[in-house]
Amino acid sequence: MTEKRCTRTRMLNTLVLLLLLASLIEAVSMIRNQALHGNDFKHLWAGSFALQKDLNPYDPGVLIAIAKDNRFHSINPFVYLPSTGIALFPYSTLEYPAAKLLWFWTNWILTWGMIFLGPGWLRLKRPGVARLACAVLVTAGLPWFRQMTAGQMNIVTAVLILWAAGAMIRNRSVMSAFALASGFAWKISPALLIACMFPMRRPRIAILGILFSVALLIASMLVVDIRTYGESIGMISQMRYGHSTWEEFGNDFFRDPFNQSPNSLFHHLFTDNPHTEPWISFPQQVADRLTLAVSVLLLFIWIHAALNIRRKDPLSMFFGATLLMLMLPSLMWDHYVVQAMPALMWLFGQDRTLRRPPRMACALLILACLGIPWNHGQDEWRSGAGILWMSLRLWPVLALYLWLTLDDAENARPLPSRLKRLYARLFNSRPESGMP
Repeated sequence: MTEKRCTRTRMLNTLVLLLLLASLIEAVSMIRNQALHGNDFKHLWAGSFALQKDLNPYDPGVLIAIAKDNRFHSINPFVYLPSTGIALFPYSTLEYPAAKLLWFWTNWILTWGMIFLGPGWLRLKRPGVARLACAVLVTAGLPWFRQMTAGQMNIVTAVLILWAAGAMIRNRSVMSAFALASGFAWKISPALLIACMFPMRRPRIAILGILFSVALLIASMLVVDIRTYGESIGMISQMRYGHSTWEEFGNDFFRDPFNQSPNSLFHHLFTDNPHTEPWISFPQQVADRLTLAVSVLLLFIWIHAALNIRRKDPLSMFFGATLLMLMLPSLMWDHYVVQAMPALMWLFGQDRTLRRPPRMACALLILACLGIPWNHGQDEWRSGAGILWMSLRLWPVLALYLWLTLDDAENARPLPSRLKRLYARLFNSRPESGMP
């Protein structure tokens, strides 16, 4: 390593350490200022607590009773598999205030562990740049702040994604499959990543992932009644397009301004709703069918790329799939973009991202849009072109998804030559040899 590069590496490491210190100060400040409202951790803890007491966490009456006993001002439904509640047993055995504080510090440590160890686990050529980009998103970005104050589960999901990706690089199929199965047992949506292993020509990971998922579900059924799983399926099915959990209590999560999913956007643009003045008023089914059409298109793009683009490493496609995992469901809360940290780390850790100004400029724009402080429910975003700004977090996720999925487009077999030339002009992209 040259002296110039050593100096640059030391400078980047110093900046990351300074951001770590700033994050620690910010974390202590959150606690001292009582900013940890725990809006999401309340129902995670209550659902896990109910399972420990052999109660049904999918019964609204049970959760509301637990909320009253603990003097919660409100509580959301427990919309996860029972395996999620079992994983949280170490927290639900504690009183809620202690559990909330422990969960906060668990997530803080996991975040910075991911930032420091992730680039090495992914064998990135520019680990310092990757660390700095993620450290900036964490320290200065609003989504991570909202993740931490609400006590969400995005950080654990991101760690499992990172674990699976690093294992894939090392051809450790068993480890990668177990990480993906653990992701499914934790948050359901990573089941898509297991299915994506088939088009990526990683059938061993896919099959092992299915087997591990079944094993984890069977193991959890030894802890909770199998009927509880039936209740969970009923609750989870309430999150289909155009519907919300606990609609009987007036919830409309599927079109909340802070929900950044395509389904939420189409409802804001094209249906009568309490949040926006739509461009055109159609029946609700139109927004749901538009969502389905866009979801199929995004999935088709990914599968087409996976089958037709020659590439030696699988991680661009894998991280593209993790972003697809965010966009397909009816819910993508603004703080869900924290789950994009491994994909962002991968992007900034590539040599060609740093060396080619157009690519770096686009990467920085994506980073800025992911992290910028933004009030999605602001009055200015409730009509006209402002509705597009209401969904600000959707656009960088979509851009990052297309970038990673089509990054080797000029190396694709059936892609039109004009599209290849256009992509090459924009990004000066050439296929790289070897693993990153």
